[in-house]
Amino acid sequence: MDRYIGKRLDGRYEVLELVGTGGMANVYRARDLLNGSMVAVKILKEEYLSNEEFCRRFRNESRAISQLNHKNIIKVFDVSSSVNMQYMVMEYIDGITLKDYIEQQGVVEWKEAVHFITQILRALQHAHDNGVIHRDIKPQNIMLLETGEIKVTDFGIARFARSETHTTTDKAIGSVHYIAPEQARGAPTDERADLYSVGVMLYEMLTGRLPFEANDAVSVAVMQLQADPKMPREIMPSLPEALEEITIQAMQKDPNNRYQSAADMLLDIDDFKRNPSIRFEYRYMIDDSPTRYMNAINNTKRMQEAAIENEKSPVIPVLTGIATSFILIAVIFGYMVLNIYGFFDSCSNSSRETSKVPNFVGMDINTIVNYSENGNDFTPVEAYSMYSFETEYVFNSEFAQNIVFDQSPKANKTVYSGSKIKLTISLGAERPIVPDFNNTDFATYSQKILESGLTYRKIEVYNDTVPNDYIINTNPLPRTDIDVGTTIEVYVSIGPKPDQLVMINCQNMTYEQAAIKLEAMGINKSSIQIVYTDSEKVKDTILEQEPAPFTPLEGNVVVKLVLSNGTIPRRSASLNVALPAAINSNMQMEIKVDDATVYSATVNPAATPNHTATFEGAGVKTAVVYLNGFKYREYTINFTSNTNELIRDYGFTTTTASMTTTTAPTTTTTAAPVAEAPAVQ
Repeated sequence: MDRYIGKRLDGRYEVLELVGTGGMANVYRARDLLNGSMVAVKILKEEYLSNEEFCRRFRNESRAISQLNHKNIIKVFDVSSSVNMQYMVMEYIDGITLKDYIEQQGVVEWKEAVHFITQILRALQHAHDNGVIHRDIKPQNIMLLETGEIKVTDFGIARFARSETHTTTDKAIGSVHYIAPEQARGAPTDERADLYSVGVMLYEMLTGRLPFEANDAVSVAVMQLQADPKMPREIMPSLPEALEEITIQAMQKDPNNRYQSAADMLLDIDDFKRNPSIRFEYRYMIDDSPTRYMNAINNTKRMQEAAIENEKSPVIPVLTGIATSFILIAVIFGYMVLNIYGFFDSCSNSSRETSKVPNFVGMDINTIVNYSENGNDFTPVEAYSMYSFETEYVFNSEFAQNIVFDQSPKANKTVYSGSKIKLTISLGAERPIVPDFNNTDFATYSQKILESGLTYRKIEVYNDTVPNDYIINTNPLPRTDIDVGTTIEVYVSIGPKPDQLVMINCQNMTYEQAAIKLEAMGINKSSIQIVYTDSEKVKDTILEQEPAPFTPLEGNVVVKLVLSNGTIPRRSASLNVALPAAINSNMQMEIKVDDATVYSATVNPAATPNHTATFEGAGVKTAVVYLNGFKYREYTINFTSNTNELIRDYGFTTTTASMTTTTAPTTTTTAAPVAEAPAVQ
């Protein structure tokens, strides 16, 4: 039994169960006794309390996360540090790692991969803006919630951008499959190292494989430094070309050739989402051979020669007049537009300096407006004083509050000094409010939640004062403004706790449904033992339980549950085949299920009119019977009930029997029956 389970940390956090084990710390699910909410408590392992390096990393993680506030970064609520224990209290996430999801899916559909990467990049942009570099970005450190929301976790080897800049080789670095080349060689690292790791994750999701794999970590690290990955579209030809470009651009070995910020990568992803057929033409994909200029010149010459040949045509004068009219109208219209935008005012002072507009998207408006010192080493432009700003604040669920998400003119456009830059700034998402539950039953309240566009998780609790099926409390509390996508925990009364607890009937429930009901009885997940077995039922459906339903419970109860793993068990089935009696010779009989041969035998219809074949399979399948390589009959086989049904009879004649097939017995060639010889039933 874990020594912390059942304990109260600092009198406030009741530790309920162990939910995760890492290299230097364990993570527990706990209840905050102050407000009743579920939290995650990360406790540094005892054997590392005397190790200053591990203690430093643990403090560094809590320091890094505590100063970040972003919906895609796990929140830290509390930190405690003493000689005997170090722990941090974080939001409890009921989900799986992105690595688990990738392994389940094999290849992640590209629209879904873009959805995940977008959230990760927003989280990293927020961290980088606050001077925090993660340095261990990998799918094992990304949590995926049921809503599809992403949470970046484990800042254990994060550093602060204005402190240390090296990763020394004798210290822990990020997982070797995802680290940037400069990180592998121990060179200085900055936020661009995180973007390389993001590129590797995107590559893995889109192709179902890592870009570099070898038998040991050293070999992988060498490949990170020297080898080029196989292009994603060579593995998955259906991928959009632009998405391949984005992936490879992020994975450039030279940091100067990569995206320079998460905001830069987000801009390309946003352009791609608006137009999936876009091409970015990054330098690594451009043909720099001098012949392309020669081709352009030759093409122009050919066009000029064609124009000269057409001068003699009688149609040309007419077309010229029409074209001149259009050009005159276009000039007048262009003059009006340029005059409105002050173009001619700008031209009147040709001595004014010009510059390329910086990329403000992804930046905090306060950083832009309050910028004054050229020595500010994390600001991407040297002086904002050369522009004037017009600002507009708009609700935006994809960008955090005060973050610029659009600008006009766009980045890299050349403008004169003093030009006006319009910045569109996020007010954050329009935050929904947790509804009140005053004297409300669960059916009414859950409907109110759904109508508000929110989701809920029902938690049943014994209560002596609140009537059965009425709301006791919620987490977050009523009238709290919350992020879109937040799941509200709804605590529902199941009446007073009985004097004698009786085991509930868990069979045919899902494991999560049963766990909620058992927790209401005081039986937490640490007291539940799970065994998986093959079954036709949906994965995680409970098949058997111990104690049996309605058994009285006393003392510390351990519940054993047998769950379906979703794999249909293999069973034997017998198929009795009526053979064509008109044939008096040996024949080769073969039975196939899913194009695989499951039975083979030599039969003689005259000697044995009916032949029984026994073979194995799972679920309900179609079995095809072949005689001498030709289709004879098809049956539906139910391996669970060992029953079958004839669904098609191709027939078999004496003429067919005398034919010699030139194909292997495993082919599915159908013999055409002779018209005057009806098929034998």
